[in-house]
Amino acid sequence: MVSSEYPRVLLVLMAKIKIEEPINLIIRKQFGQWPSDHLAQIYSGESKGSGEFCDYYYHLQANDRVFGSIYNKIRRGIVDIVAIHSENNHSNIKRTYSFKSFIAVIKKHFGEWLIASGLWEMIFRVRLSSSMATFVSEFKPDLIYCQGYSLGFVTLPMLIAKRFSIPICFQTTDDWPSYTYNSFPMGSILRHRTRQLVSRATLRMAFGEKMQRLYKRRYGESFDVTYHLDDPMRFLMSSGSKIEQEIIIKQHRIVYTGSLALRRYEALQDLLAAVKIMKNNSIEIQIDVYCSGIPKDLPIELLDASEIVFYPLPSHEEIPKVLSTASVLFLPESFNVAQKMIEYSISSKAHLYMMSGQPILVYGPEYSGTVEYAVRMGWGVVVSKRSVLLLKAALRELLDSEQRKCQIRLNAQECIQRYHNMKDGQDKFLKMLKSIEHIEEKSIVK
Repeated sequence: MVSSEYPRVLLVLMAKIKIEEPINLIIRKQFGQWPSDHLAQIYSGESKGSGEFCDYYYHLQANDRVFGSIYNKIRRGIVDIVAIHSENNHSNIKRTYSFKSFIAVIKKHFGEWLIASGLWEMIFRVRLSSSMATFVSEFKPDLIYCQGYSLGFVTLPMLIAKRFSIPICFQTTDDWPSYTYNSFPMGSILRHRTRQLVSRATLRMAFGEKMQRLYKRRYGESFDVTYHLDDPMRFLMSSGSKIEQEIIIKQHRIVYTGSLALRRYEALQDLLAAVKIMKNNSIEIQIDVYCSGIPKDLPIELLDASEIVFYPLPSHEEIPKVLSTASVLFLPESFNVAQKMIEYSISSKAHLYMMSGQPILVYGPEYSGTVEYAVRMGWGVVVSKRSVLLLKAALRELLDSEQRKCQIRLNAQECIQRYHNMKDGQDKFLKMLKSIEHIEEKSIVK
């Protein structure tokens, strides 16, 4: 398609979008075919990565907030305080205990409280400054794309839409309104603003059918369904390629890729226990964990286990090679995280696991969005009760039963073609965004 067929989209999102980065996967895939000169972004924070995804960027400054001069003076300090010892980056931190370190811990908790409570966003409220208005005016967007996730980034799209009469596309990938600032008064304010944003939006997108049903009941508005996208062909093309980094391959190899946050490491503890039982029965299994960082509270038994090897998170290009060499792919959700944090979200690794063609073991509570999706579509063996013995039995089934593995592959392929095929998904996404113009035209005529 030529550039004129793509709407000019203003992305109002917290983290800056890069071409190569560990986050914002769904945005980079959905807008992957967009001409970069038809994309602009307003953002508040930098992200790890490289390459400019948009041709135009606007970084929120002090003049874009109420009490901006005060905000500018203390912002850097708060960010640095909160970042203290967030993760140890694959090495053990030597901790010293002193009055100075005690004060640092107090400051860290205070900084975290300011952000988690929403008080930070409430005091330093976003506003549409003249410089931001000039940026929007010069870009001339056809629509605004937003996801929310904070009071500021729920409010800002509505401010811009009101000033410039621009339609809004709202999409979310988890149920953040139900848990953000939840134990603080700002939570009710955020949920009220979110209702306003959903009502103001011309196009609304939920992540998966389970979330679609919930949001239609909650907000009384219609939602389209979206899923993560990727190109299945790149997994087929990677078959037989040599992985650049050395991988120790034993008789069986279980692979997990992703974050160990939200207590997912507890699932690794159970998996390790199951593997040790099988090892006593002369079944050799290695667990390879690819993660972006090791949490400071990771149990020492996992770090010291001879059965587990930790690797850095593979790049987008390396993922097919890593996944396709596994005997089993492990997809856990924590049994000890608040239900509302995982009930309507689907793992960003699920579709990649499916595309690898390898058997998938899903381990998590039955209310998890990932578990519900796997049960409904049959693309993995599911263990929805926390049990080492059940986990061992499921693992043994995947290693021994060719019929079971074949059925999982067939179900996964059907799911990929229905929901995750990038070409079809991108075409559908473009069609939905282009439909906004026609919806707006009809409303004007009325």
